[in-house]
Amino acid sequence: MTERLEYHELANIFPLIQGVEFDELVKDIQWNGLQEPIILYEGKILDGRNRYNACLQANVEPSFVQYQGAEPLSFVVSLNLRRRHLSESQRAMVAQSVANLNDGQRRAKGGSIAPAFSQVSQPEAAEMLNVSRESVKRAAKVAKSGDDSLIEAVEQGQVSVSAASDLTELPKEEQKTIVLQGEEEVLKKAKEIRQQRSDLKRKERLAKIFEISKGNSELPTDKLYPIIYADPPWRYEHSETDSRKIENHYPTMTLDDICALSVPTTDDAILFLWGTSPKLEEAMLVLQSWGFTYRTCAVWDKQKIGMGYYFRQQHELLLIATKGSFPAPAPENRPPSVFYFERGEHSAKPHEVAEMIEKMYPELPKLEMFCRSAREGWTVWGNQSDT
Repeated sequence: MTERLEYHELANIFPLIQGVEFDELVKDIQWNGLQEPIILYEGKILDGRNRYNACLQANVEPSFVQYQGAEPLSFVVSLNLRRRHLSESQRAMVAQSVANLNDGQRRAKGGSIAPAFSQVSQPEAAEMLNVSRESVKRAAKVAKSGDDSLIEAVEQGQVSVSAASDLTELPKEEQKTIVLQGEEEVLKKAKEIRQQRSDLKRKERLAKIFEISKGNSELPTDKLYPIIYADPPWRYEHSETDSRKIENHYPTMTLDDICALSVPTTDDAILFLWGTSPKLEEAMLVLQSWGFTYRTCAVWDKQKIGMGYYFRQQHELLLIATKGSFPAPAPENRPPSVFYFERGEHSAKPHEVAEMIEKMYPELPKLEMFCRSAREGWTVWGNQSDT
């Protein structure tokens, strides 16, 4: 036989078969010869690494054909997914390999740059291999921080990518020891690591909530305000995951507690009240409890899609309510009812909205309740402010 051929990097996104499966392929080629030729691309094996190795071991001369298509990556993925019965964890490892391919620029003859294949993002790789994005992220963590034995165990379908991702928090030598002890020990250790991580997060959340709570004070009563801007810390009854609970970010309040607040307003006043879609009915109760009458609302398009049980939320509502005979702003100071600002930190509202209110009523005192940080010219109060 001629000098041993190299594998193309696109072929290497799938693991080689091992053990009994490879031994059976060798026997089949010994008895029946090579039934499917090995496909070459750029002088390397694009498809047929296992057949090639089996031919070498069976002492059978392999046959070759050149790849003629224009999409070598899609070709490799399609062929291997049809042939193999890969678990989601195995497909996730393939997906992370696809996403880590270079940017597709190769040096062509004569020194010019020629495209070979397009770079693929993690979401695109996840779709290509029919796995979740989260699985691909775990696989990338395994590929980056996992011991070789752990990576191989996932690629061969012996360990789930989820458990392997947990094990990467351990030193590589310890990972190797646990993998050698078998799947049961891997799962046991992964469970312990998840529990430790959960306990640590819980302590961190409690510490954060305690620090925030120290900033609380009574609502100011020495002055009345004609303009109130409020973003109540709504308490949600449901949360898709523990890590997404609102309490992870700040202490919430019950509806009764929010309604019971004595808001220091003048007889004629206006309220700008934030309320999410699921809390719209409660927001109406709050403004009524504070002595206001609903007038209209504006919509904040966050530019990024979030979570949700019926619709995935991308917007939030700013309710406008008044009491007494409070005037509308001058026509030239009336902003559009839909504004577009990218979502920032959890629950944080765009500073441009406060600027809108300032332009609507530049001459009047303003109180911001449940404020994150002080704003010049405003009185602030709440769970996350320093006053």
